[in-house]
Amino acid sequence: MLTNEQYKDVQIMQGAGFKMVVTMDDTHTMSNTMTYSAVIVKDKDRSSFTGPKKNQGTQGTYASNDDWISGSVSSIHFNLLADRSAGTVTLTLPEAATRHFTDDFGGLWDLIEYNPSAGSGDQYTRHMQGDVVVSPSATSKEFDTFTATVA
Repeated sequence: MLTNEQYKDVQIMQGAGFKMVVTMDDTHTMSNTMTYSAVIVKDKDRSSFTGPKKNQGTQGTYASNDDWISGSVSSIHFNLLADRSAGTVTLTLPEAATRHFTDDFGGLWDLIEYNPSAGSGDQYTRHMQGDVVVSPSATSKEFDTFTATVA
């Protein structure tokens, strides 16, 4: 479990890949039975908004055939990778996903651990949470010209 910095605001740059590594405290053991979920929502009621969603692929898991599209969603799952030996959970969203956030998106996120071997009532632990803000992109891959640098 994290004991410091449990609240972290996240800034996602529209049209750029996002990556954040969450490091657990040394006292927290990540067992093989534990699983993780990290989502972005507009609000606690999971109101619908326009944002990225996978047209194919598994929510929360990276795959080479992921196809991100814009649509009406109530949550967005970060792609997750838990490294038990390092005591870390890496959250990512590719550029293909972040470009589908609207310019004015603001919401919430959290990282939850599920431990089925824990006692009743202690199976879910929220390790980190915060606000999400999207910084809009001015440059467009579709409409702007990219030139080589001049020496």
